[in-house]
Amino acid sequence: MTLLLSATTLSSAAGDTDDSDVRETPQMDFSYDEADSIPSFIKLDSNHIIMNGADWSDLIQKLAAADSNTVTIVHIGDSHIQADFATGKTRALLQSRYGSAGRGLIVPLKIAGTNEPRDYAIKSTSKWQASKLLKPDGKASIGFTGIGISPVDEKADLTIATLSRSGDAEPFSALKIYHLGKLMIDSVSSSDEAISFSATYTDSVTTLLLPSPVTQVTIGFTTTCATSIYGIVLSNGRQGGILYHAIGNNGATFHSYNMLPDDINRTGDISPDLIIVSLGANEAFSRMTGDEIYRSIDRFIANLRKNRPDCNILLTTPMECQKSVLIRRKGKKRRRSYSVNEKVATVRDIILKYAADHNVPVYDWYEVAGGTGASGSWVKEGLMAKDHIHHSYKGYRLHGSLLYDALINSTR
Repeated sequence: MTLLLSATTLSSAAGDTDDSDVRETPQMDFSYDEADSIPSFIKLDSNHIIMNGADWSDLIQKLAAADSNTVTIVHIGDSHIQADFATGKTRALLQSRYGSAGRGLIVPLKIAGTNEPRDYAIKSTSKWQASKLLKPDGKASIGFTGIGISPVDEKADLTIATLSRSGDAEPFSALKIYHLGKLMIDSVSSSDEAISFSATYTDSVTTLLLPSPVTQVTIGFTTTCATSIYGIVLSNGRQGGILYHAIGNNGATFHSYNMLPDDINRTGDISPDLIIVSLGANEAFSRMTGDEIYRSIDRFIANLRKNRPDCNILLTTPMECQKSVLIRRKGKKRRRSYSVNEKVATVRDIILKYAADHNVPVYDWYEVAGGTGASGSWVKEGLMAKDHIHHSYKGYRLHGSLLYDALINSTR
């Protein structure tokens, strides 16, 4: 592969939109339909991890012992990850194979004013201020999840629930609340009845243990207005199984994650055995040069390795998507026209080159999804959302299943 990074510019053509509205505030297509079969344009022969000389023997050993030791995976990305449709499928399949240690990381996305996954809810009767990764307005400090919410008053509450359309919501008996500043738990209740609890505190993590598993809990606490909460890990107390944490922010790039303060540990006190990074789609709509993207990836990976030197890392490439143009028509409503965003292929090549240069494993989702021209097939098959950038629910579930297969094939 030949790639002239310094000559690659990713600026939008004259008259094109950057589709920032749908990338930063996506309207996700949702149903409970899943693909009945794998379409013929999916390249199953490419559905594997390109190891680039990396050694995953330690991860393989940990998975082999997952019945008695928890294996932790952190998946970081953009809007494709925030909705948790694909990662939710990968999580479910891995936990079905190795056992579940709990739901894992949940983030107060809805309180922060953005879309939240559908298998949990975080609500409150209190008033909050919030900041997001792409809009760090200073109202709340942002943590490693890219989200921060701060209570307006010293007394506040959060109601946390796991949800399921089948009625079998994921129970939890332990909560780790990640925050900046002090937080003191005053009360815990479930179904309007007070329950006993034990809590331990640090300036950045509050751990809450419950006497028995629940699927809904309300926590009352005292804090200061300067305190910011940015995520909660739900676990079930099991000694083994999989914890699969998803960290996604609409519109995110490698660069935007790099703008988090240097003193923020990229995964808090979570000690992942594998970090999967799915970014690059939004760079394809930006004006960043190839050199700038390469350097952003390098800084991001360097920060991960600095904070987690023993952790395995997996990069993924974005699949082809489309950009839109509003066409003005005299006397008629404007019409939106779509065409392939060819810059995605350039970003994909940059990620592949970086991975090869630095011995980082990579999952080439661009190729697996069908390669060049795949977006048209995905639209026709109903696997792409109406914006031609995101997948439909069915498309995400297919994506999650294929990633699971690739992970299993590389860790047997």
